[in-house]
Order: sequence, then structure tokens, then C-alpha cells
Amino acid sequence: MPGRASSMTDESDSPPAGALRRPTTRRSFLKSAAALSVGAPFAGAAIAACGQAAPSNQLLVAAPTTPPSLDWELVFGKEVYDHIFNLNDRLTRWKQIPAPGEPGGFDLAWQAENFGEITEPRMAEGWEVTNGGRTYTFSLRKGWPSHAGNEFTSADVKWAFDRSFALHGITSFYNTLSTIERPGDVKVLDKYTVRVELAEPGPDLLLTLSTFWRVIADSKLSKSHATSSDPWAKRWLKNHDAGFGPFKLADLSPGRHVVWAAHKEHPFPPKLDQITFRAVPESSNRLAMLMTGEAQVAQYLLPTDMQRVQNSDALRLWNFQGYVIASCPMNPKYPPLDDVRVRQALSYATPYPQILEKVYRGFAGPAHGPLSDHAAGFDPNLSPYTYDPGRARELLREAGHGNGFRTTLAYSTAEPLGEPVGAQLRSAFTDVGVTLELEALPPPTYTNALFTGERPMFFQTFGADTPDPAYALGVFYQSESSNNWGGYKSAETDACLAKAGRPQLDWDQRVEEHKGCVRIIVNDAPWLWIAQPGFQVSTRRNLTGINWYAGEGVDWSEVDYTS
Repeated sequence: MPGRASSMTDESDSPPAGALRRPTTRRSFLKSAAALSVGAPFAGAAIAACGQAAPSNQLLVAAPTTPPSLDWELVFGKEVYDHIFNLNDRLTRWKQIPAPGEPGGFDLAWQAENFGEITEPRMAEGWEVTNGGRTYTFSLRKGWPSHAGNEFTSADVKWAFDRSFALHGITSFYNTLSTIERPGDVKVLDKYTVRVELAEPGPDLLLTLSTFWRVIADSKLSKSHATSSDPWAKRWLKNHDAGFGPFKLADLSPGRHVVWAAHKEHPFPPKLDQITFRAVPESSNRLAMLMTGEAQVAQYLLPTDMQRVQNSDALRLWNFQGYVIASCPMNPKYPPLDDVRVRQALSYATPYPQILEKVYRGFAGPAHGPLSDHAAGFDPNLSPYTYDPGRARELLREAGHGNGFRTTLAYSTAEPLGEPVGAQLRSAFTDVGVTLELEALPPPTYTNALFTGERPMFFQTFGADTPDPAYALGVFYQSESSNNWGGYKSAETDACLAKAGRPQLDWDQRVEEHKGCVRIIVNDAPWLWIAQPGFQVSTRRNLTGINWYAGEGVDWSEVDYTS
């Protein structure tokens, strides 16, 4: 279950003690980036300076855009991850370890084989497990103020779970996975004690509580902005902060900037006083700001620009394994994608080597199905799909589409690789007779279309927020999951996931059973699994503490300037 960081020039293929061994195929892809030539100057005009470099207690981050929403139940995408994580806090969190290969950085302790070893208390100071693993009683930290000054209490925990059930949002899948069947299963015992009753025992409650979507918000403040038509304050929380996190929202100007101020009363206060995220849509312009020192961080640079960061003495590219898979759900409600042979054909028509070489340029490795290589039970041999246009044409003829068909792939304008990956797919699909139209959508439009399945195909770079295969497979491929954005429904898969997740199984049995579910999903080919990009952060060399937190975010409270 490695959540391992890797240096681009690290020659070791050996995982740390307790880690699952990763295939060398991905390692060789990651290492290859350092060897690529970087002779040309960076493209694009440098942005005119908007002020001096940030003071030593502040940070300027050049970001592609601003978040379309701050509501953790209703928004998804890399443009929101840092904001959801750092403005809020959770009952538990993943333990951090020094990042292998990245001095001064932090990674997650996902290498542990005992899942009880990878979570630690946060807003909960501890918990007791009784009733055969079905009852969790949490003791909450006292004196933890929200950004509005309201003390954290059990009422905030209760409200967060009630809201999750009511909105059927992102975290409603966590309720299902943890077997919290109804809002009444979360009970307030007193001001600082909460009890959670599970229908079945299992590891998933603590694991899902550690994901950054399991936000505990200031219920008193949120309720003050609720209305009869909006009882869960969705409109207000879209652009406002009701958090308990290490940073608080100081200013949000959509399309321009987001400013955080340190929450100095936080039990674990951040090292920096202020962080500003400035919207700079072009990767080359974000790089220009980083090169001149106007920005200290440039987010989500194109691979060609990350190569230039690697070759600069003044800059540093932090590279973590991450866990996301660049993928394309294929929604069966748009024929002929309802035919498994068509989906398999597109899986064979996908030019995996060309995308890795021409788009990712060494900053990604191959994907091998629905599990990323950090997940327990990952096996690269479970997926048969390679670039084989002959097999793709054969399957299309069998499905009655020998003359091809037309479909659409949507991508977010906040995803810099959406267009180049789409262009590679379009060219390769044309070769087998399929016309692929590309549609660039602004982040709010993209998120709404993704959640409602309004396009046949989407390009996305998402992953499961825990290394547990029950989560990693259930979150996207269980029929009733709130995050099943591809519309995939399979009674066979659902039955397999239910069987594999039985509480009486020990961990090794649980992992092995889920391999059978992977085989079913791979054969059904509901998504294209294209690449594993890793997680990179480009900074000035005088920063330390850069890290990876599952959900593809940085815990910015750990970041500081080097002395």
C-alpha cells in the first residue's frame, strides 16, 4: 500500500519496509523524465509583475483557476482540493512520515499492512470500539475554535453526518461503505462525545474519516445562513468558510484569487501567516511567475514546464507517487457505449504508449485497471488492454459498428492535459473508425455535467482516497455509489463487492477477494484507464515541508521557508 514519494533520479526499486512492491514499469517511466532534453526556453509571455515577492511569512501560489465551490459535498476537481482540505478539519487523519527521496517533504504512512497503524486522532482525541466492532465512541478535543470563534462540539459532528445523508453528496458513499445506515446511527452523548453505530464491523469508518471530504464544519455558523428553501446552507457554503482548519478564508474573488489567513487559534497552527492563490490559466505564465520569484509555487504545470523546473538551480520539483489514474468513464446510457464490446474496443484503441511519451513525457506510468499501484491488491496482470487497433476494429465489427460511430469526450478547462490527451484519443479512435468530438467545459459546468452524467465520456484524473480495495472499487463502480459518475451498473460487480467486503474476512482474504472484483470490472471495461500521473509540486528551492495528502492536496500548514 505504498504512498511513496520517489525521486526522479532515485535508482532504487525497493519499497520501504512493509510496502507492497511496485512494478518497475511505472518506476522506469517516472525516472525517464529526468533524462529528457530541455533545451528550449519556456513559451508564453511572462506576466507583468503585480507586486513584490511575498514576505517570508507569506506565500503566493500561481494556480490554474479558483474553486467553483467550497462545498465539500458538492464539488470535485483539482482546483478545489487544497481549499477543501486546508480550510477544514476532520475527526481523524492519515499519519505522516518523512517522504522517501524528497528531503524536507512528507508522505503518508500507507505502507503499513495493519490499517490501524495509518490513522491518528485529529479533532477526536481518541475513541473506543465496542460491540464486536460495531460501536465507535469518539471523545472530542475541547477548546478547538472555528474560524468564527464557535467551539467545536458533538453538535458539529452530528450536523456533518445529517447533511451528508440529506444531500446524498460525495460523502454519502462513505456512509454506505462504513455501514452507517441512517442519520440516527450517529448519536450525541454529550457536548464532547459522539457515538457511531455500524450495521457491520469493518475498517472503513476510520479510513473514510481520514479523507479530506469528511469535513466537520461549524454547524452554528452554517445554520445561521440556512433558509427554508436551502436548509443545509448550500448557497452560502459555496463561497464562504465555516471551517475549523489551520487556514481561514480571508478573500475569495472568483476567477481572480483566493486568500487564506492563518488560523492562529488552531491546535496545530500553520507556519505561514498567509497564502494567496492567484488564478493564472496558462501553464507557461505560471512557470514564468515561478522563475522570476513573483510566485513561490506553481500548480499543475504541463510536463514540458515541469522539465524546465527540474533543470533550474533556483527551483525544485517535488515528486510523489500519488494515487490518481487518468481515466475516461464511458456512460452506458449513451449507445453504443452500452455494448461491452464497444467499450472493450475503445480500450484497445487507446494509444497508451503514445500518451505516456507525447503528453506526460515521463511524469506518468501505465495504468493497469481500476486500482492504482498504491492500492492493496494491485496486480498489473489483471488488465489485458494494450494498444491494439486491430483487435479494436474486430470488436467493433462484432458489435455491428464496423463503420464506426460518433461520441463526445468532455474535459475541464482546469485540467491542462485534458486537451492533449483528448487529441491523442481522437487521432487513435479515428484510425478505427470512431469520431471523437472534444468539448472543453469551465469547471462549474464540468462538475455539474460529471455529477449528472450529461456527456458520454469524461477525461478525469481521480483516485480513491484510501488504499483499501473495498473503497477504491466501490467508490466508482458500485451501482448505487454517489460517486459512480460513469453510470456503470453491474449486479455481478455489486455482489462481488458485497462478498469481498464481508467483515468476517481477515485482511489478506479481503484483498484476495477484491481481485476477483477487479477481473469482473476490467472485463466490463466501464472506463478507459490510461495512466498514473503521480503528484508533482513546483516551488522555489527555499521552501520546505511540501507533502502529499490523499485527495491530491498539500497540507499547507506544514510548509515553510528554509532557514
